[in-house]
Amino acid sequence: MKRYVPAAILWIVSMFLLSACGSRGEEAEQLQRVTLEEVEVLEIDHGSTTLFMETADVEALEVSLLRGANSPGAVVDQDDHRVKIRLDNDITRMLNIGRMPQLRVRIPADYAGKVIVDGSSGNVTGTGLQNHSLQVKGRSGNISLAFTRLNNDVEVSATSGNVNIQLDEETPGATWMLQSGSGHRSIAVPLEDRKESNRKTEGRSGAGQHEVKLKTSSGNISIK
Repeated sequence: MKRYVPAAILWIVSMFLLSACGSRGEEAEQLQRVTLEEVEVLEIDHGSTTLFMETADVEALEVSLLRGANSPGAVVDQDDHRVKIRLDNDITRMLNIGRMPQLRVRIPADYAGKVIVDGSSGNVTGTGLQNHSLQVKGRSGNISLAFTRLNNDVEVSATSGNVNIQLDEETPGATWMLQSGSGHRSIAVPLEDRKESNRKTEGRSGAGQHEVKLKTSSGNISIK
């Protein structure tokens, strides 16, 4: 007896093979530059794409995307005092398994506004961070942030992803709140007025002028 393969499955397999053949190489999207002179909020919606962001000695915001040939590009929208970075939607991103794009964002060191990062399963890596306040929301992706100086408030929330914070300062001026459901918590910064419970660690370091809130549901939290 003959067996027939549904047409929909054949179409998906064909599209997958075409995508794999047409995406053997990766290319960097043309660099986009946007001035942040009057911008108060920078929003980065990276979805399930890996995000690399850094504070750098640059005059303007720099956005680029390392992608397969058929992957969607990055879009930068500007409205009044807000800039939003997002990705185009494209079915080829689903089919381009193993070659997911990587979004790279370089933020001017003198930018003192607010940075909001929102994503789903994509990992977030931040380096050289300073000056601006930072809010990061994730679900299953890991969040790793390295601060040159902790000069503003930081708020990070993740569902099943781990949160890792690295500090160049021995005693940053901050009040700390680490909250996890089933994950582990560790902090290498000496804390005054330390309070510990099953799900929360609180305390203060230095003058305590900045507020740092780190929350996970099942992920681990580490501060070094």
